[in-house]
Amino acid sequence: MSHSKHTKRDYSIYIEKWDKSAKKYIHTCAICGHKGYSPVVEAEDFDKVIFKELSKTLRKLELDEYGRCTYCAKVQGD
Repeated sequence: MSHSKHTKRDYSIYIEKWDKSAKKYIHTCAICGHKGYSPVVEAEDFDKVIFKELSKTLRKLELDEYGRCTYCAKVQGD
């Protein structure tokens, strides 16, 4: 059986085992729980390996000052 059958979706061995400091760039919406990476990782001077691993499994997620994604902020009327 291949290794891919033993891993779950949105799982990266690099992030989970080798470079756990990359987890601080994963944002989670406080309302709906949607996960995505911080827009900071798209900067020119940011580590390309971390950006590559995060962008494989996640999409960019911007959070407001309350920790909400743009969709949840729109639904709540802000």
